[in-house]
Amino acid sequence: MKKILFVLAACVLSSAALAQPAPRHGPGYDRPHAAPHHRKHKVWVPAHREHGRRVPGHYVWR
Repeated sequence: MKKILFVLAACVLSSAALAQPAPRHGPGYDRPHAAPHHRKHKVWVPAHREHGRRVPGHYVWR
């Protein structure tokens, strides 16, 4: 009787583990947590115009 309960409990636990959603990968998967994998660094931005005003070249963190 104990062996049957043990086997039954093992089946329930294994089916619960299989019922978890698998991680999705691919081009259609939107990952909002992708930013922590990218370390910010300074990038040179050439001179440009913002709101009609000229902005000289400068570095920004991206």
